[in-house]
Amino acid sequence: MKLAHDERQGDAVDASPTLSPAACVVLVRTVLEAGGGGLAAGFRRHGGDDPAVTAWLAAIDASAAGVEAARDAVVDRLSAGFTVAGAPRDGTAPEAAALAAAVAAAAAERRSRGRFESAVAAARLEALREFAYGAGHEINNPLANIATRAQSLLLDERSPERRRRLAVIVDQAFRGRDMIGGLMVFARPPKPAPAPVAVTGILTALVEAVKPLAAARGARLESSPPPAPVHVLVDEAHVIEALRLVAVNAFEAIGPGGRVTLEARQCDDAAGGPRCEVIVADDGPGMGPDVLRRAFDPFFSGREAGRGIGLGLPKAWRLVEINGGEIRVDSGPGRGTRVSVLLPVAAGP
Repeated sequence: MKLAHDERQGDAVDASPTLSPAACVVLVRTVLEAGGGGLAAGFRRHGGDDPAVTAWLAAIDASAAGVEAARDAVVDRLSAGFTVAGAPRDGTAPEAAALAAAVAAAAAERRSRGRFESAVAAARLEALREFAYGAGHEINNPLANIATRAQSLLLDERSPERRRRLAVIVDQAFRGRDMIGGLMVFARPPKPAPAPVAVTGILTALVEAVKPLAAARGARLESSPPPAPVHVLVDEAHVIEALRLVAVNAFEAIGPGGRVTLEARQCDDAAGGPRCEVIVADDGPGMGPDVLRRAFDPFFSGREAGRGIGLGLPKAWRLVEINGGEIRVDSGPGRGTRVSVLLPVAAGP
């Protein structure tokens, strides 16, 4: 999986401004010691008085999701190159060298942090999978007994109030069974049987599956087929179910009158070669960094209690993963959520 915060910047922050030697020195401390209050405030706190640099940092602060994201954006832009006013043409100005070294150190720290976070996430998910598989068997048996006994009592019960209470017991036992079933799918999904499948057929089945939900919620559902025919090598049932879960999550995030769009296209991904990207996008409230970071954790839900049990996205991720695909989520507060499901393209006709 890949999570993406709001990384889009305006034209004003696309490149670094021309820096004075003094600004280079202050930026060294700003980049290495990014603290609270934003980078622009840190630049001023360390003695920076260049209005152009201050405005540039303030623009990045405003468009980034937190201090760390702003710092990463500054490091990216400075890594791409910067100009020092009055520096010799060979680029050996000590101030520029110091800033370049600070940027390299911050970039290395970020890479290390990313590897550590990925390792922790992988270990956490593996622990959850093992727990889910073991606990699922143990919990399913008492739930089955409760449901069976309540159903037996319900057959002979004549009191309306007692029948209502027994019916609630049966319903809740089945709900618990479904929760455990979903958790076990996340833990040990069924082995896929991949075969070439037309993406248009997948989209058609997906639209039919979620159309009733769209109507019930008073939401718009829009679908765009791929511009050219494309086949993917996947287990069709797995992928349709995964996309259905993603779409259901999107509908639950929006209010009446909201919109969910489905589209597909073939793309050349640098990491995975030719793949088909199926996009499920909504115009809901979006997710902040903390919620986005845990979007694929079982039983975690960014919505209020009682609205979903937090297994939709984890199950979708597992079903896509075992089919050789990848899920990427791009979201931010106030700009909706865009889920991209990348699937392997079938080779040849």
